[in-house]
Amino acid sequence: MTDHQHPTHGDDQEHEAPLRPEIEQGYRDEFRVAMNAVIQYCRNAVNEHGHRGLWAPHGDSPDHYELMNQARRDILTKLRLVLDCAETIAYEIERDRQRPHRRQPE
Repeated sequence: MTDHQHPTHGDDQEHEAPLRPEIEQGYRDEFRVAMNAVIQYCRNAVNEHGHRGLWAPHGDSPDHYELMNQARRDILTKLRLVLDCAETIAYEIERDRQRPHRRQPE
């Protein structure tokens, strides 16, 4: 899924009652974990498949087909999965926060 598939609520927050503090903290913690997974994956990809901050494919002068295969196998497919997971968590938090029992009593 991409960010184009998930609705964002942005300005709607201004018109909602505040979340209970423990709910807000839980959302923050959950999303930080998701974003840390993205950052950690990127760090690992650079360490495992990079040289001096640039992608370093394997082999002597691989053709463009092999380059694309390596990129997909070693980096792109896994990166897409990690990004999709983070985006899904954001979406689920946005959906969950709409539930009335998540709000502080007025």
